[in-house]
Amino acid sequence: MDKETKDTLSSRHEFLFLYDIKMGNPNGDADENRPRVLPDRTHYVTDVRLKRFARDFMKARGEDILVDTIEGRTKNLTGRVVDYLQKNNQKEANGEELVNILLNAFIDARLFGSSFAFKKEEEGKGSGRKAKWDLVPKTMTGAVQLNMGEVLHEAEEVDIHGTTIFSKSGEEKAGTFTAYFGLRYALIGFSGVANEHSAKISRMSDEDYEYFLKAMWHGIRVCGNTRTKVGQIPHLLIDIKYNAKEEFQFGRLHDYVKMVKANGKDEKAWASPDEKAWASPKDYKLDLALLVNRMEEQKNRIDTVRYAKSSDIQFAEALPSNWQGLDVETLPDKKEKGCGSSTSPKE
Repeated sequence: MDKETKDTLSSRHEFLFLYDIKMGNPNGDADENRPRVLPDRTHYVTDVRLKRFARDFMKARGEDILVDTIEGRTKNLTGRVVDYLQKNNQKEANGEELVNILLNAFIDARLFGSSFAFKKEEEGKGSGRKAKWDLVPKTMTGAVQLNMGEVLHEAEEVDIHGTTIFSKSGEEKAGTFTAYFGLRYALIGFSGVANEHSAKISRMSDEDYEYFLKAMWHGIRVCGNTRTKVGQIPHLLIDIKYNAKEEFQFGRLHDYVKMVKANGKDEKAWASPDEKAWASPKDYKLDLALLVNRMEEQKNRIDTVRYAKSSDIQFAEALPSNWQGLDVETLPDKKEKGCGSSTSPKE
């Protein structure tokens, strides 16, 4: 069914997503590619980084992605649309038709929005196809908005060094030092909102939103296939669906998550109260009491709460019995493209 005729997001959603990384860098800074950190030593991950994982996963499964590279080269919006028109044997487009192309073709435009600012292409340039683009520059707010992610505990920074040896002429050998910066262990929390009003403009459907949740869950593991991010694991995803026409959201759900020391039967190193010594989910438990209490206070506004969790994560208290399972494993049919290399080391 065409996106123009498809129903858009039926009600507001809010989500919480937790994943971890070990001996890696979840998001390098712009200077030395060190883990990003605030003045109070809280480490953080940008929303751009998580969106990139989701985009790369959907691209791997055959979706056309607007914010992407073509043949290894980054394309601006004009170039991306040129590529799409050529691939689909369409000679020209203008005004509203261009917006329709973007929203019908590119799932990330429907999810995250875009700044629509085109250059007018000269006739006969490139492939010889005409492009009459008179669209006034415009920003479309995406239906899905994410807070900056935060490491939910104190994390130990590490510098990892190595040496690379290679041969110059078959016998003569030379070496060079290598290094990257990372965190000993980090549990990262993201939260966000999917707004039904913005979805009407960007044409994001319930189906698109479900795909986004699954792309987050799988993307941080499958498409984190670099030296600094391999081994990322998703641990908890909670989706709150509000009643239709309910104008409410909590905001910053990750603020309601606490981590407490796992109480072992004997005093071992892994039971250390020092958060920097934690190295895996066995070292702590998640305390969601504040989140559960807040949702109980607003239960008349909430339709359903769904969740997916890893088998490794531990909770201080059992999750509410009325929370439903969230299916993150059933995926759309794959069109075979493979995870792209469109990520920057610093993303």
